[in-house]
Amino acid sequence: MTFKEVFSLLYKQTRNVTYTSLTSDKVHTLECTIHTNIQNDSDKILVWDMKNESYHDIEVSSILNIT
Repeated sequence: MTFKEVFSLLYKQTRNVTYTSLTSDKVHTLECTIHTNIQNDSDKILVWDMKNESYHDIEVSSILNIT
């Protein structure tokens, strides 16, 4: 997936993002959204964690799927 594809799926929409950890072999799923357009094309994407009400940056290349 590209940055633009991920952004378009998450911008003002809540979805589950499944991605692999950069520090271990663990797979994480995060219910998140992007509610403001403050990002440019990058290796990482900043998302809002709906459950913990905090920001996370996710390496775009580590994303396995978005549902």
